[in-house]
Amino acid sequence: MGVLGGVILASGYFASSSFAARVTPLESGAITQQPKIAVLSARRTPNTLSNDTRLGGLRRSLSSLQGRVPPDGCLTVDWLGQSLSDVRGDKLLVPASAVKVLTAATALEVLGPTFTYKTEVFAAKTDQPGVVTDLFLVGGGDPVIVRNEYVATEKYKTFNGTSLETLADQIVATGVRTISGSIVGIDSRYDDKRFVDVWPTEFHFTESGPLGALLVNDGVVVGEPNKPDDPALAAATELRTLLSARGVAVTGAVRHDAALPNNATAVTTISSSPLPLILREMLVNSDNNTAEMVLKEIGFSKKKSGSTAAGLEVMSQYFLDKKISPVPTLIDGSGLSSSNQASCRSFMELLNSQASQLAPMLAIAGTTGTLSTAFEDSPMNGRLLGKTGTLSGVKALVGYLPVEGGQPVVFAFIMNASGIDNKTSYRPLWNALGEALNKAKSTPRADQLAP
Repeated sequence: MGVLGGVILASGYFASSSFAARVTPLESGAITQQPKIAVLSARRTPNTLSNDTRLGGLRRSLSSLQGRVPPDGCLTVDWLGQSLSDVRGDKLLVPASAVKVLTAATALEVLGPTFTYKTEVFAAKTDQPGVVTDLFLVGGGDPVIVRNEYVATEKYKTFNGTSLETLADQIVATGVRTISGSIVGIDSRYDDKRFVDVWPTEFHFTESGPLGALLVNDGVVVGEPNKPDDPALAAATELRTLLSARGVAVTGAVRHDAALPNNATAVTTISSSPLPLILREMLVNSDNNTAEMVLKEIGFSKKKSGSTAAGLEVMSQYFLDKKISPVPTLIDGSGLSSSNQASCRSFMELLNSQASQLAPMLAIAGTTGTLSTAFEDSPMNGRLLGKTGTLSGVKALVGYLPVEGGQPVVFAFIMNASGIDNKTSYRPLWNALGEALNKAKSTPRADQLAP
């Protein structure tokens, strides 16, 4: 089965699964209404035996791994409504890029699954047919506008992106043939902070940024060795290249303006893919720029301020509304900051409650994104769905293991320790987790144990 087919099936599975929103200990569960099966019925015992047998096998397989979790680490595993492992589940740790799961969950709630970004083009028109003075490219925060040539150079190739070639074709289709002035980039939707303040300078231009509401190719100008400081100018430059290749004459130099002039006339608009597809690209590829721009859009949506600070304020309120405990302390939306703090249990609350939305967005072990080379020789290959996190001294993996015919196993595994980000340190522990999770079976079913 192809990857796309697997993702579609996973999406359908999680949408129909009776996934437990809250995890309860085995001994809890007072009866508050008349049970559908009588307490003394012979049909009740097989159900209990089935769950006890399946849960017991997974719990035993996890026991040896629990003792190997570093002191500054946590491991939580839930299945069938039960907590099977909780090693320091409430301990606040640095989660690295696993933070993107928290960003995605908040975005789905705040922006909604039908949200799309819109990039607009305006012009100062003249009386001459096909001639405009200035052409204005107005950014709407779309983080995945790309040229085909740029995608070909990426390690993790942008998918579900917005094609700049398509936008250029749309402009030409409106009849524009000459731009006697400039192509002008406008990015006033968000603030002009190009990087998060606390990031180390070595992350600038490489791991993320420069950020802006008008961003093409992650700020890269194809063929240039370095990213320009101004992403709006870079975007205007890329559009000029594509329009020139389509026979449009452009006279003036590209420029960056603060606002659209009052006399500008709408030319065309291009919309992004729906938000869930943008978030899937972000989570599978661990796209830092996308995460930071989604965070700014969260702030713009609720606070009318397209800033990191506004987005984080909305996220904090979301965690409080969802009763996430302990509440994560976040500095950015991508996880690049080593000052971010979250617990395994914080992740579990959201992974459990939003499984039908989050699971289809995650990387597939041994197949896609940042998990493409992990679990290759493991039963988890092609099965485990996860989000990784990596910084110096940090390794994280959170996600799901679907179980055929039953509820998925939910897990969060975060380790903070010197050298833990080296493959020789974390891979044995990840593989041990995979071996343990492989004990989760859909059998024996209750009907197989019935008298």
